Amino acid sequence: MTQCIARAVIAAAVLLGAGAAGAAPPGVSLTAGRVGAEDVAAAAKFYEAAFGLKEVTRLEFPGMLEIMLNFGDTADAARANASPRVIIMRRASDALKDPVPHLLFNVTDIAAAAAAVKAAGGSMDGDPRPFGNAGMMIAFAVDPAGNRLELIQPPKPSKP
Repeated sequence: MTQCIARAVIAAAVLLGAGAAGAAPPGVSLTAGRVGAEDVAAAAKFYEAAFGLKEVTRLEFPGMLEIMLNFGDTADAARANASPRVIIMRRASDALKDPVPHLLFNVTDIAAAAAAVKAAGGSMDGDPRPFGNAGMMIAFAVDPAGNRLELIQPPKPSKP
């Protein structure tokens, strides 16, 4: 549990500090995050329903399916979005034993995001909760293929 909290602190620091002083070296950027699923198409539907992601690319080869998703009001807008994508790739089994790899989503309403995860067929690993005294809320979820997700609601701006 301590490792999980430490990773959450690091992830939150990275997410909240994005765009701050430590820019990536020239020619380096984050392209995507990848998760696996036995049923790639069903996993893609989950991410579309829970987070509003749209399919932007589908690669099909014998024995392999990979679906790439991104944010956008339409599929065309998602394709044009230069932000990192979520990639779902076929894997042999959804029986995962390692809880460390997971996707992290910044959300503005963590309760609504948790409800959307459940409505789309995922499950929550407890209720959203404050993260120390940082003013942020965190919650952990699991998609229908067993991939872990972390929801982070950054601190609300303080009122003057």
